[in-house]
Amino acid sequence: MNKPNNININELFEDALKDPSLLSTINVNDLLESVEDEKNDYLENKTMDSLNNEIFNAIKPIESSIEDKQKMCDKLIGYRLVDEIHELHKGKHVRWIRNGTNSLTSGGIVVDIKFLDNGTHVLSKNYTNRFIQYKYDDCITFQKLTETEQLIIMAYGYVNQSV
Repeated sequence: MNKPNNININELFEDALKDPSLLSTINVNDLLESVEDEKNDYLENKTMDSLNNEIFNAIKPIESSIEDKQKMCDKLIGYRLVDEIHELHKGKHVRWIRNGTNSLTSGGIVVDIKFLDNGTHVLSKNYTNRFIQYKYDDCITFQKLTETEQLIIMAYGYVNQSV
């Protein structure tokens, strides 16, 4: 067997730091301005930490063990709490917790939002192609962040960090 070449990780890291071709050329302010024409006002000045805190505060009152709450929070990484119905978008994945229960659903893709006599209902399609309708007012709803939304949140975090 051949002896592997000895590679000094520290040297590689230092070389990478000095290489100008690896530096980011993204202007964060330009990025934020370019997405302003889209409806992303629900993300304004949000960071990953603030989104995670919102999720934690929504789950905290649920009567469940600390371990179960931690598992729920772990499963909801990459999601955001949907406080108001206008922040819920069709075509994106949602998960929810029914009031009075302590279980997080596997959720589905939002197909329709219905305003009925008995409240607001969300129609979603799950991974088995079944339609599930739940009453929005009786649940805590979380929606998965798209890559664009995650980039916007990271940019806001960078801007807040720089100030």
